[in-house]
Amino acid sequence: MKNRKILVMFSAAFFLLGMGSYAHAAPPDKDANDAEWWWGDPAGTSKIVRTDKGISGNIRVHLANDYGSAKGLAITLWIVIFNNPGACSMPNMCSEPDLFNAAVMADIVYGGGNVVGGSEKARIGFHYKAGSNAGSIATLFTEILGLPFPLDNNGEGLGLIDPRGAEVHYVIRFHGPKVPAAMPAQINSYGGGCIDSAPFGYLPPGGPENLVFGLGQCQDVISAINPPPP
Repeated sequence: MKNRKILVMFSAAFFLLGMGSYAHAAPPDKDANDAEWWWGDPAGTSKIVRTDKGISGNIRVHLANDYGSAKGLAITLWIVIFNNPGACSMPNMCSEPDLFNAAVMADIVYGGGNVVGGSEKARIGFHYKAGSNAGSIATLFTEILGLPFPLDNNGEGLGLIDPRGAEVHYVIRFHGPKVPAAMPAQINSYGGGCIDSAPFGYLPPGGPENLVFGLGQCQDVISAINPPPP
């Protein structure tokens, strides 16, 4: 009987400890924002969920346009992370030049990829853990273009440091029509399938007439900005 009482006491103690840790876990921060073509027209929506352990999200876009069919295009999603957005040139309104400010602690990591179907609609979701730098392409830019991305002590991208406080941008990239010989690189790497101006592709389009759809033509075309929670 005595042993049974001790077992019950330990069980209750562990239960209370578990409840305590659960009670103190902060709830997720959730947000939804617009996705836009590079020139500002609506393209869809983005969502992000933040916890202490990482970020999850998705982007839904409609790629139909008057300048070329997106059906069959390989596309990728890139997650642009500004871990310390307060240090951006416009605090909490980060832009491309802030990627190279060491105080901002920025990185670009792979989010996912897909091939566009007949509806010309696409959805890509992702999950990314705090403390990870998996899929970072910071060294791609530093080694090939000499751009001063901040790197860690191992010479690698910084990844996600502050999941709740980071400003997070999503970027959709075209990789041209799906080519079996170029798969799966076309949907899992920044330069996959790019043969024109490889591996970086064309400049982002200033207008819809500047979109590219040809074989091996790569271009960043859509973005969504997810600011940090207030």
